[in-house]
This record gives sequence, C-alpha cells and structure tokens, in this order.
Amino acid sequence: MVFYFSGTGNTTFVATTLSNFLNIPLRFIPETEISTLDIPSERILIVFPVYSWGVPPLVSKFIKDLGKDFWEKVKAKDLSVDCVMTCGDEVALAPEMITKDLWNQGIELTSIWSVIMPNNYVLLPGFDVDPIEVEKSKLAACEGRILEIAQALNRGEKRIDVTRGKIAWLKSRIVFPLFKKWGIFPKNWHYSDSCISCGKCANICPLINVKMENGHPKWGNRCCSCLGCYHVCPVHAVEYGKETQKKGQYLFPLKKISLRNCHK
Repeated sequence: MVFYFSGTGNTTFVATTLSNFLNIPLRFIPETEISTLDIPSERILIVFPVYSWGVPPLVSKFIKDLGKDFWEKVKAKDLSVDCVMTCGDEVALAPEMITKDLWNQGIELTSIWSVIMPNNYVLLPGFDVDPIEVEKSKLAACEGRILEIAQALNRGEKRIDVTRGKIAWLKSRIVFPLFKKWGIFPKNWHYSDSCISCGKCANICPLINVKMENGHPKWGNRCCSCLGCYHVCPVHAVEYGKETQKKGQYLFPLKKISLRNCHK
C-alpha cells in the first residue's frame, strides 16, 4: 500500500506511478480513515515531499496516529516498509527524521529514496519556482528515476539513495525546527482584488482548510504550508503577506490525473 501526501502534484505523480508499477493500492494520507484501515497484504510505501529539509509534521503525525497495534501487525506480517521523498533539490537529514518516526513505532525502514522535482516553495525571500528550463529538465528526468526506484523495490534492495546536499545538519537541525515553529502562518494568507471566485484554491486544499465565503476564499487554522492554493490560482490572486506578489507559480502538469481528483 502506498500512503502519500501532496500539495501541488509532484508527489501525487510519483506515488501514483509507483502504485501502478508495483500494483499496490494508493491512499492519500489526509483522507485515510485510520480506524477502519486494514493491514496491507503487501509492502508499505510512504511517499511525501520534503518541507524545509524535513518531514512534514502531517506525515510524522500520521505515522504515530496509525498506532502501535497497526505497526505490530505490519511486523508480524514481515512487510517491507520503504520511503520515497520528493524534493526541489535535496533532502538533507530528512531520511534520519523519517527513520526515527518509524523506529519509534518499532519499524525499521528497508529503503529510502529521493526524487528531484520542480521547486514550489515561495514563502521566504530568495525562494521561488524554478526557471522553465530547469523545471523541464527535472520533469524529463523524474520518470526514469521513478522506474529505477520501482525496480529496486521489486528486488527488495536495502539502501538509502538520496540527494542530501551541503550543510545538511544546519538545514535539518536548525532551519527545519524554525520552519515548524514560524513558517506556517495561516493568517498571512489572503486574496487580492483580482480574485475571480473560481474556487480552485478551496478545491485543491488537501486539508479542506480553504473555504469559499461570499464568493472568496477564507483560510482556517489547519494550514500545512503545501502551497496548493497559491499555485493553482489562475489569476495569481492568492497571496501570502507581500512575499508572493512577484513570485512564480507551479503545478505538476498532470496528464493522467486531473487536478480536481489528484488527492483521491
């Protein structure tokens, strides 16, 4: 079973492609009802985007919320548990973080992989989407990388194959904790006068945190900083403070999965 989380489509594509290659079911983490979840009969694959060189808090919480009983049954079945991370450029020490999350549940990861995808983080100075040629290059390379991972998973390879980048300790041990504490402020989201009331921002939100009121979006307090609402806006009306006014937008060019149903 593939458990995955995605905001702008990169990880949806990776998880869906791996699900098809491996012929195992796909479950979107925010929509997974833990109380009725059956123990998979095949491997477990956890697929998620790296956030600020760390594991998204939502993913760590999901692993914990599954509970000791679930993970004990996974161990009893001797199922392989693997992880694939998507990242704009590098994962730093995110592999150690997800390893610890699962180790706390008594689970040892079989393998950890990373797939480089186009950047989508735009909320801080100096961060923006990739130039179009870089975006195209990353997209051209990702399918081959996914196939490589799928074949290795089928062979049961035990390995960590990720792009860590430089000064990994600083990024994951200093920057990531700051991101968790100060980097997710739902109150900073707003819409500009160019809003056309299309509702796409509300439709794409994986946590149903954006709702349309009087024809315009209103953000709740459950934001996980996936940026789906920002990137999906067709008129660039969704803004985060003043930081995103001159930033670019990016959504994975889904060909086989519609954006409306990309989390199903």
